[in-house]
Amino acid sequence: MPAAPILQQIYRAHIEHFGEPDCSLVFDDGKQIDGFPSRVDVFIWNPDESEMTTFATIGMASLPLPKASHRAELHFAIRKSLDQKEIHGVSYFLANLAMYPFQIGEPLDWWHTLSDPGEIPLFLTAKCVLLHPRFVKEGWDSITTDEGDVHILNVVPITQSEKDLRKVSAILDRLQEVDIFEPR
Repeated sequence: MPAAPILQQIYRAHIEHFGEPDCSLVFDDGKQIDGFPSRVDVFIWNPDESEMTTFATIGMASLPLPKASHRAELHFAIRKSLDQKEIHGVSYFLANLAMYPFQIGEPLDWWHTLSDPGEIPLFLTAKCVLLHPRFVKEGWDSITTDEGDVHILNVVPITQSEKDLRKVSAILDRLQEVDIFEPR
């Protein structure tokens, strides 16, 4: 069965932005559960001159987020070349995180922090995440589709002590001291 038009639009936007992915993993439990995306694909772009392995979910936006006017997809960048086991671990983490708002019945958006999103592969000291919009002014954090806006939520692993700062401005100040893309 072909992907929904919104997912095709999101995929094309990713191809325009990043080029063809180097690989992808599909997470599909085989049966549709009402109120949950039926499938999440995780696309992976291996490092080039940027030295970043980039992950993107496509599938989360197949449904509107609970209690929100936007839809969302996740991005995660790691400053490291990853082996197959690491790629699979990060992809599994993102596919599970993509289901989170549908499990709890609450939306996710930029600047939200999440406690205990599950073990974050490669980021052993980080037990929480910050969902960040674009990192630079010219960056990319939304896709306009026929169904409305899709927010790109950049997953930034943070420690519990960073999350405990509560205010996003205080968390961002603390993150100035670390490379947020480097496993820690």
